[in-house]
Amino acid sequence: MYFSGTYFHNFRNIGAERRKWPPGFNMISGPNGSGKTNFMEGLNILSGWGPLDKNSRIANLIRWREKEGELKTLLWGCVEGEESTEVFVSLRTRSQLKCDGKTIGAAEMRRKIPVLAFLPGHMSLISGGASYRRRLLDITGALVEMEYARILNDYRTVLKQKAALLKKRSDTKAADRILASLGSWLWESRGEILNMIVSEIKKFAQLFHGKVDIFFVRGGGGMDEVASEDFRKSLIAAKDRETRSGIPLVGPQRDDIRIDCDGMGASVALSRGQGRKLAVALILAAARVVERCLARKPVLLFDEIYSELDAEGREYVIDALISTGCQVFASTAEASPRDGFDIFKMRDGRFSRHEA
Repeated sequence: MYFSGTYFHNFRNIGAERRKWPPGFNMISGPNGSGKTNFMEGLNILSGWGPLDKNSRIANLIRWREKEGELKTLLWGCVEGEESTEVFVSLRTRSQLKCDGKTIGAAEMRRKIPVLAFLPGHMSLISGGASYRRRLLDITGALVEMEYARILNDYRTVLKQKAALLKKRSDTKAADRILASLGSWLWESRGEILNMIVSEIKKFAQLFHGKVDIFFVRGGGGMDEVASEDFRKSLIAAKDRETRSGIPLVGPQRDDIRIDCDGMGASVALSRGQGRKLAVALILAAARVVERCLARKPVLLFDEIYSELDAEGREYVIDALISTGCQVFASTAEASPRDGFDIFKMRDGRFSRHEA
């Protein structure tokens, strides 16, 4: 799938202009504050994901005018490829998504137009905390499994209830029964997703060196191979510690991916640039999983793609992105002298085609 055209009205600082896009690699170049991230956020919203910052309120996305007050924000996109469709999002106090004129849910929209978006912080898959690695599993899972996002949301809701019960020193048995059911499902699903990612990462071996081993680590688990039994036994073993700490210690909220390079932890063995290239390889492997499961190529969004990469690393990353055949929108505040892809300059929320 790819966006062949977009139009944003009254969205952040993006100018109201209809823009056509080629299906391959698109570099967006411009200074900080020019609107590059805002544009990618618009694509993210069009595909059903919502704001890039999950803590951002819809009202914060709308441009205000002192005399006229709040105006409705409209986002439009024409999508082609495996399927041709028009998508439309109206933003006021909440978002309304439409596909070919019919109202559609966010989960269905995400699978119809699969998009994987990454801000600079999201790229900390190697050197950052476990939450970055869980995010990769979750966005992949939400695309390839229809029930994934709902079950994850239900799990988080019950987890908050358990945390409140622990603080009150109340009985958590009822909450634990629900968490065991939802959590073991997520453990199985995340394990399967990571196995698929590992099988695909070999296709991007040019982005990393040495022997890379990747393992799924169940949060607070490890007492049984069967996920449901592991969850049950681990809850029993952690009961006293949970009571003393007042914090749930078992479950997907503590999951991680262990990444080793030549027998050492990748965060120790690799430089920042090498770690960034391996992170891109993981992302592209996840994109291949999405393509394999949905039979449609995802759109890839990378903000500040050149961050922490030297000249050689940039070449490897761009070549790997182009090789996927996916539509890519990658932004940079730096000059991009390389030929072979479309470059669009952005300033004050408006695009100008620089070169092809």
